[in-house]
Amino acid sequence: MKWLIWGILSLYTCHLYAHNQLVVDIMSSENFSQRYNEFLNGRSPLDVKSFYPTTKGSHIEIIEMVLLQQALFLGGETREVVFNPKPSVNIIEFSDMISGDSLILARSVWHEDIINYRGSLYVSDALVKFGQYEAGLYVTRRNVALQNLPQEQLEQLTVVANPRWRVDWRALNNTDINIVSFIGPWETMLNMVETEVVDAMLINFSVSQDLLLNFEGREYVPIQNIKMMLPDSRHFIVSKNHPQGEMIFAALNRGLKILRAQGVLDKALQQSGFINHLVEDWQYVNQQMLYPSQAAR
Repeated sequence: MKWLIWGILSLYTCHLYAHNQLVVDIMSSENFSQRYNEFLNGRSPLDVKSFYPTTKGSHIEIIEMVLLQQALFLGGETREVVFNPKPSVNIIEFSDMISGDSLILARSVWHEDIINYRGSLYVSDALVKFGQYEAGLYVTRRNVALQNLPQEQLEQLTVVANPRWRVDWRALNNTDINIVSFIGPWETMLNMVETEVVDAMLINFSVSQDLLLNFEGREYVPIQNIKMMLPDSRHFIVSKNHPQGEMIFAALNRGLKILRAQGVLDKALQQSGFINHLVEDWQYVNQQMLYPSQAAR
C-alpha cells in the first residue's frame, strides 16, 4: 500500500511539473542544445543582457532561443521553457505545428515560407525586419582570385542554390550570377564549393573577426566588398490548432513589442554578429530589391 501511495504521488508530481513547463521545439539535427548551454554558461536566459558570441560560426539560432524566452516572460508566460528536439523534416514542413501536435518553434522562419499556412499558424511581429538579413558569397579560402572578384564581373560566377530556399533563390535570380540548382543538404552544397564544382554559395556572414567560416576543418571566406540582401522578414510561429496556441501567441507578441520598444531586438542582432558591422559599407549585389528608404542609406 505504501508503495502504491508513493507511486500515485510520484505520478501526480510529474504531472504537476509537466504543467509548469512550456515545451518548445528545436531541430534535433543541429547541436543547438550544446551551443545554447555554452552561451548561457550557467546564466538564466532571462538574465542575458549581452549577446556577443562565445563560439565561431552562426550565432543567430542561439540568440533566438534566448529572445523567445524573454519575450514570453515579458508577455506574461512565466513557465519554464523546455526544448524538445524534433526531426528537421517535421519542422521545415511545419506538419506538427499545422496539426497542433507542436505548439511553438524556437527558430524564426521566413514569412514567405508560411504565408500559405496562416490559417493554421499564428505569425508574430517581425524578429528580423525586411532588409536586415544580409549574406555573403562564400568561396574557398585558397581561391584568392575569386575573393577579390569585382562586382561588374559577377556574371562569371557560378553559385549553388536550393530552389526550395525561396528567399535565397529569389535574391540570386535578381542578379547576373549564374545559378546552379541543387536540392539537397547544406553540407553537400558547401562541398560543391570545396571541390570547385561551383564557385560560391550564399551564406549568412560568420561571426569570426575575419568573416571566416570553418566547417569540418575546411575554410571559406566571402567575396570582398559585396553582399546580398535576402528580401523577406523572419517571424516566430505558433500553432493555431494547439489548445494553448492563442494564449502563447498573445504572450509572445506582447513580449516582442516590449523588446522592440526597449531596443533589445536590434541590440541582439547587432551584438550577435547577425547584423555584421564588418560589412556595413559593402555594396549590395541586389540593390534594386531594397525598399527606396533602405537603398538611400
